[in-house]
Amino acid sequence: MDDSSYEELNGKFTSASKMEEKQMKAIKELVETEKRYFTLLHLCATDIRNHLQFKQVPELDLEGLFGGTDEVLHVSSNLLKNLEDAATGKSDQVLLIKLEDAYKEYCANYENMLQLETNYKKNEIIWKEIAETLNEVGAHTGAITLTFFLVTPVQRIGKYPLLLKTVLENTAPSDEGYTALEKATVAMQELNYNINEYKRLKEVVTKYSRQENLSLRDTIGRINKHSIAKKASRLSQVIKHETGILPKVKDKDYDDSVKLFYIIEKNVTTLKKNTESFITNMEHFQNLRSYHYVPNLVEEHTTICYQEFIQILHQMIIPEFKRRLKSIIYEPLCALSNLFSSPQQLVKKHNDKFLDYEKIQEKIKEEGNASYEEKAAVETYKALHSLLLTELPKFNSIVLQLHAQILQAVMTIHRDLANNVLQFISQHLHEFLFSSKDNFWQQTEETLQKSSVKLEMFCQIFESMMEQAIEQPYNEEKLETLLKKYSPEKIYQVTSNVSGNKELDLTLQRGDLVALLQSTDTRGNTNRWLVDSGGHRGFVPGGKLSPLQPGKHLNNFPLSQCSSVGHIVDGAMSRRKSSPSPERPLCLLPEPMQYEVIAAYQFTARGPHEASLQPGQPVKILEAHDKKGNNEWYLVEVNGQRGYVPSNYLVKVPCTGWRKSFAL
Repeated sequence: MDDSSYEELNGKFTSASKMEEKQMKAIKELVETEKRYFTLLHLCATDIRNHLQFKQVPELDLEGLFGGTDEVLHVSSNLLKNLEDAATGKSDQVLLIKLEDAYKEYCANYENMLQLETNYKKNEIIWKEIAETLNEVGAHTGAITLTFFLVTPVQRIGKYPLLLKTVLENTAPSDEGYTALEKATVAMQELNYNINEYKRLKEVVTKYSRQENLSLRDTIGRINKHSIAKKASRLSQVIKHETGILPKVKDKDYDDSVKLFYIIEKNVTTLKKNTESFITNMEHFQNLRSYHYVPNLVEEHTTICYQEFIQILHQMIIPEFKRRLKSIIYEPLCALSNLFSSPQQLVKKHNDKFLDYEKIQEKIKEEGNASYEEKAAVETYKALHSLLLTELPKFNSIVLQLHAQILQAVMTIHRDLANNVLQFISQHLHEFLFSSKDNFWQQTEETLQKSSVKLEMFCQIFESMMEQAIEQPYNEEKLETLLKKYSPEKIYQVTSNVSGNKELDLTLQRGDLVALLQSTDTRGNTNRWLVDSGGHRGFVPGGKLSPLQPGKHLNNFPLSQCSSVGHIVDGAMSRRKSSPSPERPLCLLPEPMQYEVIAAYQFTARGPHEASLQPGQPVKILEAHDKKGNNEWYLVEVNGQRGYVPSNYLVKVPCTGWRKSFAL
């Protein structure tokens, strides 16, 4: 062997020795730094956390402050035990998957942890307790804030690819562990990429799912040229879609997920509202306390048993059922309903960003380039779409499971209610039994007869109270005009304002008088009547017309018109009585009741030409129209003051007993 060959061989041996030395040094650095990292992490996740938990500091959110540290500590412990396997071809892919799941949640929540610590620094009581814990537990580390510990997982996960790459660079390709080490390095790089991507998606979710309760001033303050241009661009895209100028891009998987999401949301909301109404009605039913008002319709013993049963039902069985309904059904439904707000916001933002994305793609096709902001908008849309496409089906699946469990609980508590009632009845059924079947039917008939008598008495009282109805003032000149052309039974009064919406419809005010020409329209519709309003003919709803009430014009017309007036009286009275009243001349009628006009509603004068009204206040009508002949305004005198008031604010009532009902 010559000198040159010897030197070349010696150089290769020296180079291999140096590479092996660097490899061992890199592996040693990886293991030792992992040990120091694990020690700090263990100190933070267990010692410091347990110390603060033992102090029971009020308003200190330990779960939010140390969220995810337990999972990171667990995978770090396993990684430390298995670091040597990476160089011997035993790369643990399961461990890498667990490592990614633990670190991506921790890194995504890291900003929230820092924000919590910042808030606690402003609270002297909480921060004093945290500082004392750091001095007692972590004094040897020199840490004065929790950030010193909380940032270590974020820093550590980024160092793994660098450390593994160093080991890989100092490992010969012929080494048996080179392939496994190379795979571990690539996997760790992908892990860091996935964590950063997940963190970016989480930031997008946080940004667009946040609910903003802006005032009108703040909303107007956000309007600028950029926002107006963006809204106009989106509106343009929507119009193109709806008119068919631009075909809609469809993603079946995404569309199906969104459709299912809204179906589930509607079902949950409906079930929540129905449950709330059910609980409210149940409370009203309990407040009735019907066991206090049991009529003595059967024998005394049975009545007492029934009262006891209803009392136990109201005081024990129903309250327990309502408690379970609230805790097992209603409260979970409220919590479940609140979960829909964030996905709804994301779906809404996705639709907006999709319109922006389409517009930008059109621009790229035409110009071949896009601005930095437009590229960022494209990336935001892709992130939102990817996130919803992945997470929305999971959300739907979980909510469906919860919804099914709630429905099962609904059936369970109703079944328990029925069982409890049946069990109680079976124990006391013998107390309700009658001595014989005939006795039962006899008491049933007696009960129905007594109930019928009470119902008839109620109807009589109701009819007597309805004899005197509150009537509206009217234009006496118009009545006289209509009576000259039509018979009294054709005269009707408008019971509420009528607004004509169709051709040939009339617009009338409450209290106006009309003459009935035909009780159907041209198509035979019996709900639309043809009338004459004293000059104009047209159609009005038949349900808003009532025959002219008796006694309204008895004091204002001569006896020569008594026969006509008598028909009006008899016709109106026959509607209120169950049996028709006989025809009789007006001169045989008793002296009619006196009426007065009062204010039915409050009205505040808006100028010197108007008068103010208070409910129940007597009013003297001077002119049943304004200066232009409009009968919507009356000239009246109230408390010595004259002015115009709306005619539909006035009513005509008997002189006794009615004013108090308006003066509330």
